Amino acid sequence: MRTQTLTKQMYTASLDRDRDFRFRVKDPGSAATHFIGFLAAVLMTPVLLVHASDCGADLMTMIGMSVFMLSMILLYGASTSYHSFDISEKANLRLKRMDHMMIFVLIAGSYTPVCLTVLRGSVGMRLLAIVWGLAIVGMIFKLLWVTCPKWVSSVIYIAMGWVCVLAMPQLVAGLSFGAFMWLLAGGLFYTVGGVIYAMKFPVFHNRFQYFGCHELFHVFVMAGSLCHFIVMYVYLCS
Repeated sequence: MRTQTLTKQMYTASLDRDRDFRFRVKDPGSAATHFIGFLAAVLMTPVLLVHASDCGADLMTMIGMSVFMLSMILLYGASTSYHSFDISEKANLRLKRMDHMMIFVLIAGSYTPVCLTVLRGSVGMRLLAIVWGLAIVGMIFKLLWVTCPKWVSSVIYIAMGWVCVLAMPQLVAGLSFGAFMWLLAGGLFYTVGGVIYAMKFPVFHNRFQYFGCHELFHVFVMAGSLCHFIVMYVYLCS
């Protein structure tokens, strides 16, 4: 009788754990914001690639666009997973590593079409090698020290994002005014988002349960992605 009772209790506890895993979202606001970004990236990938093909884009342009959209899918997918699932301390740490590592992928992925389409030549190839090299180093860094202070992460992300100043004259010469301004706007959105992430401003916490500083950081990241998508769709594909 005692064995049956113990078995029943263990079975009930197992069901409770399964129910918690299935229905509990760890960070609802953060998960929701980047799930929207993930869906948008998935849906707009074929739209961008078909548009580029219709405009007569060459192979390098198509490769650049594909890498850019894939990097967005990976970033927003990893972020959604990390903020959604609360499995175990070990699993959560792995998801956090993946989330942070994919930020480097998005930064390098955003550079890729610009380097392959706008800069081309030796300047574009050198810049592309630099940013992907930095992305690999950054991912290794996060693999080893994902719990580093947020300001350290932000400084690294922002510094990598503005490596483009090394090729600023070529960018200005190769882009139209509108394309350059959208590209700049995207960089500024990412930068402000990084500052918000680092400083942990206590905004909205008193008014909105699921929308605070980190969710605002997510919104700025999505705005940066949108600006860069506009550059790809409107200017680089035409």
